[in-house]
Amino acid sequence: MFSIWKLMAKINCYKIMFVIGVIDMAAILCAGFFTGYLGYFGYVFCSSPKLIYFFGTYGFFCWSTESIMEVILAINRCIELLSSELARKFFGGWKIILLKKWFYLTL
Repeated sequence: MFSIWKLMAKINCYKIMFVIGVIDMAAILCAGFFTGYLGYFGYVFCSSPKLIYFFGTYGFFCWSTESIMEVILAINRCIELLSSELARKFFGGWKIILLKKWFYLTL
């Protein structure tokens, strides 16, 4: 992710891809570490419903947020192919920064 750091300041699609990368790392934490931990120690919903519900909600949040960001990236790329001026109008300047801030506030 840090290999695109210099390009990220200029091109909006890299900013969106950076956010997708952060979400991926959070989702890997849920899918890899938490489920492995719960499976190793034998946690099931009947024994600890709040813990299982929390991790399930966390995993669903990561999945849905990443899906929304990927749709936004697809819209960005389609609009960029259509018209660069239209892409600057929709995604230029502070709009993409506000989108990233909205994402981090939801975490």
